[in-house]
Parts: sequence; structure tokens; C-alpha cells
Amino acid sequence: MNPRREQLRRELSSPLPHPDSAAMREMCDRVADWIVHDFATLPEQPVGKSASRADLEALLREPPPEQGSDFAKVLAEFQQNIVPHACRIHHPRFLAFIPSGVNFVSVLADFLCSATNFFTAVWLEAAAPSQVELIVLDWFKQFLDYPPEAGGILTSGGSEANLTALTVARERLRHEDRPRAVLYVTQERHWSIDRAAKIIGLRPDQVRPVVTDERFRLQPAALREAVEADRRANRLPWAVVANAGATNTGAVDPLGDVADLCSAQDLWLHVDAAYGWSAVLAPDEKPALSGIHRADSITLDPHKWFGQPYEVGCVLIRDGRRLVQTFLLRPEYMQDVEPTADEPNFADRGPALTRRFRALKIWLSAKVFGIGWFRALVAHGCRLAEFAQGLLERSPRFEILSRRQLSIVCFRYVPAHFRAGHEEARQTLDRLNLALVDRVRASGRAFLSSTRLHGRVAVRLCFVNWRTTAEDVEEVVRLVEEVGEQIVEEMARAPHESRNRTGC
Repeated sequence: MNPRREQLRRELSSPLPHPDSAAMREMCDRVADWIVHDFATLPEQPVGKSASRADLEALLREPPPEQGSDFAKVLAEFQQNIVPHACRIHHPRFLAFIPSGVNFVSVLADFLCSATNFFTAVWLEAAAPSQVELIVLDWFKQFLDYPPEAGGILTSGGSEANLTALTVARERLRHEDRPRAVLYVTQERHWSIDRAAKIIGLRPDQVRPVVTDERFRLQPAALREAVEADRRANRLPWAVVANAGATNTGAVDPLGDVADLCSAQDLWLHVDAAYGWSAVLAPDEKPALSGIHRADSITLDPHKWFGQPYEVGCVLIRDGRRLVQTFLLRPEYMQDVEPTADEPNFADRGPALTRRFRALKIWLSAKVFGIGWFRALVAHGCRLAEFAQGLLERSPRFEILSRRQLSIVCFRYVPAHFRAGHEEARQTLDRLNLALVDRVRASGRAFLSSTRLHGRVAVRLCFVNWRTTAEDVEEVVRLVEEVGEQIVEEMARAPHESRNRTGC
């Protein structure tokens, strides 16, 4: 008998200490009680606030604990010290950037996802979860009128989806041609396109911005001129990225015309529809995305306008074989997971090996709510944007800088008797609107974001949340007008002091 082996057998005869069934249920009950209460009372809560690094260091910094603490105590720390110092992205008056108005069924699905911890990279280890992802991808293709033979994969978000699409598109190029390749993008592109171009090795001069029209849509004539000029200069026009719901304005490029040009010029067409893709579900909005089905690749983000928690994006590739051709590698330690032709490994379709069961929340919420609920979600957001635009137009203090496109409207506050005829006045108006956004956020009643349109600071309202109501919109517009008036009054009473305090 080997003494060391017997010693190890005794030492390893039991698993490590872990909460038993009763303790786990108590923990679940505590978490569930907090989540349900938080979900039910969210509209009455502040939208959230930030904090300085110094304040959070003082509040949260500690050495790694060698001994554990009571779960209830640690949960209380989460509730008291973490939750209040972050923004509630799914709050009905969080109208900044592209928020995420999560539905509760998908929250539960993510709980199940973490609890089961399925590894959805290979069919061998997660056959049924992989099948669910295939079904969800087929649903998306059906919504977008995309061909059934197209391939796809769920990603962490739109940034990974855009990177995946451009990586697949690059594989069409011979290595010796890649230094000459040109990628055409709209001026209103999402920044993840530039980052993806950098990651795949493009120089800045290989990314060609194309001007937009008065509605911030790519101009096909300008795109054609840029392509022809590059061909004359012995460069290699390669790919075009068009928008189907620009982050700034919600603009949708003329996808049919762009697809015609790309077909004639043998250019890869990628449509970044991360935000706007779900508009195809609403009959009144679907015509705006006409032609999207002709794209070589499409990015879509269910965690934007499809009621899902972070993280779940998606990329679809018209020629699905290109996904596997681009990413497939089979090292020796994965020789056991070689799939059959109709049983895909999703690790062979993208850059990540480790993948969670992202499809579960989409599948579960779609089956519980029905797609009709999601159609209503899209229509709800568009009507809220239309309602907000009407309220803004009713007041003489607001100027619409970009009329409603999908569920986004952009505007700015303009004081009475304002004259915008010279540069100093324009800069003053810009500073006023930036200060206005800051003060609205600081109030805790709403969270807005700003951007620049044609060089002017604009305030954005983006509606993708099922919780948001007309009353919320009225409160936000009222608040913006009140804050604007306060800043203008301060400027009039003490212009130098106010300029220092508000940035105006």
C-alpha cells in the first residue's frame, strides 16, 4: 500500500465546502426579493449617478479576503455601495446613447445560463444549446429576409460582430493586395468600424469616409465618385459599410442604391444594423430598411432594441461557408470535437473559443412573450420619438437638428432672442447645451447624451425601452426646458461667475 496515495485519498474524499440546498435557497430568495423589488420600483428610483475614483476607492477598496463573509452582509454591500453609484440603463428616463430596456424573462434566462454554465463553443459539449442558437439565427434571417443558407453567430455585441464581418470580408483579398484595399464608410459610422479596421491591419488612409446628405445618410453618388477615383489611383476598392440606424441620429442609408453600386463594383457590402435592425418587425418602419437583405454581412444587437440584457450581438454572413473558412483551426487538443457537416461548432465561426449560452435569453423571452410583443416594442419606441418631437416643436426654446429617424430625435435648447450669426455665439450655445446635459444628469431625474451634428452640439433622445411612457417624455422635456432657463438666467445675472460655474 502506498502511504502517500492513501493520504491523498483521505484528503480528497469530500468536495470543498459549499452552501447546501437550504442555504442556496435562502440566497436565491434574498436575491430574487431584491431583483423583483428593484424591477417593480425602478421608475420611481433615480436614474443613477457616477462617482469619483477617489470616493469609490474609499468606499470599496479592500485586500482580497482570506475568509468569507455572510452572504446577506455582502449582498447588502452590493445594494448600498455599488448600485447607487452606477446608471440604471434600463430606467424609463435613461434616454442616452443606445440603452437597453431589458425584459424580466431574459433576466431569468441569464440566471439559468450562468447556473448551467453550458460551453457553447462545440456541438459535442452543448448540442441542444447549439441547436437553440441555430434556431435563433434562423429567426433573425427570417425577420431580415436573409437567405436560409446564410451563416451566423451570436457575439458579445456589435463591436465584435463588426470585427467578425470585416475579418471575413478581408479573406477575399489576396495578401499582396491588402495594402491597396480601401474600405468605404459613412461619416456617421459607429466608432467600432474604425477599431475593427485597425485590428485587421488597415492603415488610416485605407478607410475612406463618404459624405452624408442633410438627413445624415450616405450619398451613393459620392460613394461612386470615391470608388472611381481610387481605381484611377491604382488603389483597390474593397468593401463598404452602410448604416441601418446610425447611433447619432437613427439614420438609415439608402441600402438598395448602395447594394446596386456594390454589386456593379464587386464590393463587399456590410450593413451595421446593430441598433436599427429590429425596425423590420414593425410594418410602418420596415420600408426604411429596404435592401438590407442584399448585404454580404449584417450586424445586429438584440441587447439594444430587442429587450435583452447585455451581452448579445449577432453577425450574419450571406455566404455562410466564409465564416468557417475564416476562423476554423483544429489544434491537437481539440481533435475530439470534430463536428459532422450539419452539427456546427460555433468556435469555428468567430474569434472566441469560450462562449456562453447567449441564445437562451432570446429563445426564452420570444417563446414567453411572442414576437408580437417585440413588434410592439419597436412601434412603441418610434411613437415615443414622434411624441417627443411634437413636444419639442411646440416650444420656442427648442430647435430640431435631426428629425425623428427610427426612435431617435436630436435637438438643442436655444434661448430667447438668441442670434447665431457669429462664431462666439455658436460656441456659447454649444457650451450652454453641454452644461444643460450635465445638469439634467446631475438631477437624477433623467439621463441624456449629447453629440455634434454639422458641427453643432445636439441633445439626443433615444427610445428603445418598453417601460418609457408619454408621461416620462413630458417630464424630460419639461426638465430640459427648466434647466435651460436656469442656466440662461444665471448667465444674465452674473455672466463671468456663471461662465466659470457652468462652462457657459
